[in-house]
Amino acid sequence: MSMMKGYYASFLIAGGAVLMLAAPDNWMLQVVAYAVISGGAVMLQGASRWYFRAELAADVMIVLTILGGTPVFGPGLAKIVLLYAGDAVRWIMGCLLFCAFGAVMRAADRSAAPEWVLLAVWSVGCILPILSAVMGLNEALLEQVTGLTAVLQPLGCIALLLDAFRAQQQYIRLEVDKT
Repeated sequence: MSMMKGYYASFLIAGGAVLMLAAPDNWMLQVVAYAVISGGAVMLQGASRWYFRAELAADVMIVLTILGGTPVFGPGLAKIVLLYAGDAVRWIMGCLLFCAFGAVMRAADRSAAPEWVLLAVWSVGCILPILSAVMGLNEALLEQVTGLTAVLQPLGCIALLLDAFRAQQQYIRLEVDKT
């Protein structure tokens, strides 16, 4: 993998995280964000198999976002199921990207501890809406979970963005060390 390819691929993943953060309620920009993340992960799949898995999850998110965001199903149970399935797949995609970034750091004999901390933030932010839907929380607890989710999901996107730049710097160092 060339240094520029790793640089641009990490930039694409970071750009997708920025789009996810910038327009959380715009389904069209969310599709573009997942497509950009998928493209970056495809470019890096030679660095780690985790990127290939993350690319597949991003592709599934594109389909779920299109089906859930457009009036294909209209309001009802199908749309709610797609919404929560999308939350689960988004959680999986973020976890796979953090595992891929961690694999790159371990390959360079660097600490992967920040990826685990960021993975925890991402996971809690994405799992809370799923758990609140399944558990049927009362109004007061649901309000607290909604407030916490509103903080943790953007924080998780920022963490994904920062970790993509951290991995990008590591790709550059790895390529320079090879030459």
